[in-house]
Amino acid sequence: MFILCERHRGGAVMADKFLVIDGSSLIHRAFFALPPLTTRQGIHTGAVYGLCNMLLKLLDEVKPRYMAVAFDKSRKTFRSKLYAEYKAQRKPTPSELSEQFPLAMKVLECMGIRTLELDDYEADDIIGTFAVQAPPEVDVIIVTGDRDELQLIDKRTKVFYTKRGISDIQVFDEAEFAANYEGLQPKQLIELKGLMGDTSDNIPGVPGVGPKTAMKLIKEYGNVETVLENIEKVSGKSLKTKLTDNKESALLSKQLATICTEAPVDTAVQTYELQPIKEEARTLMQDLEFRNMYERFAVVLGGAQDSFDLFGEAVEQEGLQQIAVNTPQLAEELFAALGKAKQPVTVHAQVAGQLPELYFSSAEILADNKIYLLDAQSGCWDKFDSWLSDAGSKKITIDSKELYKCCLCRKVKVQGIVDDVALAGYVADPGHSSYSLEDLSRRNLPGVLATPCENLLQLASKLRSLLAEQQQLKLYEEFELPLAPVLAQMEFAGITPDKELLLQLNEDMGHRIAKLEALAQEQAGEEFNLKSPKQLGVILFERLQLPVIKKTKTGYSTDAKVLEALEGKHPLIATILEHRKLAKLQSTYLEGLQPLINPKTGRIHTHFQQTVTVTGRLSSTDPNLQNIPARTEESRQIRRIFVPGAGYDLLMSCDYSQVELRILACIAQDELLLEAFRHGQDIHARTAAEVFGVPLDEVTPQMRSRAKAVNFGIVYGISDFGLAKQLDVGRKEAAGYIASYFERYTGVKKYMEDIVAEAREQGYVSTLMGRRRYLPEIRSSNFNLRSFAERTAINTPIQGTAADIMKKAMIAVQRELDKAQCKSRILLQVHDELVLEVTEDEKEQVAQLVRTAMEGAASLDIPLLADVNCGRDWAETK
Repeated sequence: MFILCERHRGGAVMADKFLVIDGSSLIHRAFFALPPLTTRQGIHTGAVYGLCNMLLKLLDEVKPRYMAVAFDKSRKTFRSKLYAEYKAQRKPTPSELSEQFPLAMKVLECMGIRTLELDDYEADDIIGTFAVQAPPEVDVIIVTGDRDELQLIDKRTKVFYTKRGISDIQVFDEAEFAANYEGLQPKQLIELKGLMGDTSDNIPGVPGVGPKTAMKLIKEYGNVETVLENIEKVSGKSLKTKLTDNKESALLSKQLATICTEAPVDTAVQTYELQPIKEEARTLMQDLEFRNMYERFAVVLGGAQDSFDLFGEAVEQEGLQQIAVNTPQLAEELFAALGKAKQPVTVHAQVAGQLPELYFSSAEILADNKIYLLDAQSGCWDKFDSWLSDAGSKKITIDSKELYKCCLCRKVKVQGIVDDVALAGYVADPGHSSYSLEDLSRRNLPGVLATPCENLLQLASKLRSLLAEQQQLKLYEEFELPLAPVLAQMEFAGITPDKELLLQLNEDMGHRIAKLEALAQEQAGEEFNLKSPKQLGVILFERLQLPVIKKTKTGYSTDAKVLEALEGKHPLIATILEHRKLAKLQSTYLEGLQPLINPKTGRIHTHFQQTVTVTGRLSSTDPNLQNIPARTEESRQIRRIFVPGAGYDLLMSCDYSQVELRILACIAQDELLLEAFRHGQDIHARTAAEVFGVPLDEVTPQMRSRAKAVNFGIVYGISDFGLAKQLDVGRKEAAGYIASYFERYTGVKKYMEDIVAEAREQGYVSTLMGRRRYLPEIRSSNFNLRSFAERTAINTPIQGTAADIMKKAMIAVQRELDKAQCKSRILLQVHDELVLEVTEDEKEQVAQLVRTAMEGAASLDIPLLADVNCGRDWAETK
């Protein structure tokens, strides 16, 4: 027997609310909606964590006095005794989920929330019993993802139907049910199920009768029994036959679909009255690694928590006070106060989902010595967005690119980010494999155990001081920080592939590879698997008796270096090398691009990595567009795949002309190089004239080609051995080219000697913009390590400066595009090239805008030049 209890609010009498949760349904939703979570001990907790987040939002919004959570105990119930095939088609519950049911019940009981399960009954029957037997003065709120429970709706019972989690709820009362079911009453849902069945529960119904027919019949006759009594009046010979032949199935199906409202459960309402959260819940949640979960429940349930006054004095306690922001009112107060904060505020936001539907799953904000917690069900994200877009509110974060990108999906422009500790850590100390908050804290805050936001605050302060000491603060503030939103926009935009061409090229490449395989077997004199190093080794070194270059523990080595050393000794070697090249291109691009096409946008969204290379260059993954081979027919074919997307007419390529050689000329202050660039001469022809001692107008194509190899080889510290291999000449001849080069370009020779000495003295080298690369191996006693460090010392200031200039150019191009309100946009950055998507009417304006921005990105002793070309695909821009 329920005991009624009423409360007075503002003079009105408010009925108490009984929140009844379908725990089995919600935990299933949580399990499949969230990524898998495990504790350090390997305990699966993702579904329980998701269920807790759902309950937090429900408790806050519904504010019930009573609450119960019902679970299915077994698949064997009174219904399976009536019909053995009931739910028999369902797959077994994954073990990762089934082991979480008892854990969920334990967590709920610790929080003072009653759970129930019964032999022979489903959770629906427990819920139905509460709905019917509760006194009429108590409002019953049922939360489920199962439409069967809509039959329980009446004047005081509502169903919160969860579609894709608690953030997507449809509230069903009598009016909403009628609107969705063509005027039927909720109890008539079982009549529909009797006729049309239910595939999810394996209820047979009347075979051949679907929802439309069932709806028509029930609207006309009211229930299954009346339909069966009036079969002769039903129109349609086939339908009459179906109903006549399946009377028993229809009546059984109705019985199976009917929720039992007399399950043997305790229905005394006081049994389910919510209590303050138990202290033992704190320990359990800590064991489960549910950070801050106890404190968040304590806010809505009451319990051992610290009260707070927004931006007031924090209560003395171990660590910072943590406050769950789980109502719109709290969010409004918080973000209003944050807008007035004088100091930068740290924010640590978790981004989930996939483009173009990224979303914030949780966030922490540190302000005024308190931690404010938002979660996926907080209902506070609109106010969070507004705060993020406030330029006057200064913010400290990590991985700001992901935050910018998530907000682009939400149509919010983020402003006011003054620190990104990942970027600061990268600039201060490049070369690490990770710049996560955990790794940055371990390296820079040893022994400090704090919340993410506390670590962000301490890291920002420490890294800023370090950057100032290294004279890299300007590089961080003017290059890396403002580049993050540009990269976010590029990733968000993506680039369109021609899907038909991609499939055609893949097919054509497959034919070429098959022909090479056939040719290789013909050249070998027998069949073998070209992809098997073991079989290839036997062919090369036993059957063909080619000289063994290298052996490993598993046999003959057939890696690229070995094959290149054998080139020319047998036709099979060239065939194998060509086969490997094409097979790699096919797997990486022609096959590898297909699964990377976003199903929602139809575009490929590469991921630009800002903290990976030690030189400051960007890299990209999924796909790696930086590695498309340069200036080969195959690379041209791959570039043909990329085309303008809907609403755009052309792709535009904006490519720096010989930027690294121009930088070398300026850094080395070599007069011959500077003079050549100032007079617009062909730098490779000029070098050929100097090296080979001939007038400029007598330089042959072969001379120019070799001089070009020397020019670029010098930038990378090439040896005579390396140059000889590249030009296919003797080592002595190659050494002569290098010697001749240094005899003429004395400034370059001096630069190389000086930079190595400088690196040895101070332990690092710098770009023209001050970016550092540390080279501890330059003092190594190991010759190979020391030699590599010396070559790196020569190249890094050149390559790194080129990277810095490109970053500055990208920022400038985006700024000018925004200022001019252009539709055209940047899509890709590949080494010294920017690729844009443009409209025909903006083509000339954007070409001039981009060229001006790129050529003005740095002030050098010689001009920077950018070549701008348009085409109907990427290949056509070259």
